[in-house]
Amino acid sequence: MWTPNEVTRKRKPDFKVRYRFYGYEEGGRVQLPSQGYRSDLSYEDEDPKKDGIHMVWPEFLDESGKVLTDEHQTVEKEGYAFMWIAAFDKRKLFHKEKAKEGMTCFFMEGSRRVAEAKITKIIGLKDA
Repeated sequence: MWTPNEVTRKRKPDFKVRYRFYGYEEGGRVQLPSQGYRSDLSYEDEDPKKDGIHMVWPEFLDESGKVLTDEHQTVEKEGYAFMWIAAFDKRKLFHKEKAKEGMTCFFMEGSRRVAEAKITKIIGLKDA
């Protein structure tokens, strides 16, 4: 059973996104992931090969907005996720200025985009 990051990290998620995983025919994953998936993130105005990617991890939510706790259940192709910046020192130095509501970002596996997401709400990052 998945323990929500808000409990284990003792803070609020950095921001929330609405995501859509690309199908395999779009260059995406063969199958959808489950809770605990550790993709990286790239912002819309970045080139992953030149700018690199960021350790910002999704925590998927169910249809009622609660954190999914079944680690074996695959997530929906489209939905919402809390995003957690893993490189804590970069929260204030980089992401606080970079991440904006309405901005598009991408879940990355290496330099490959596997999902697109739109930032819907800045949460804990505003207090970084």
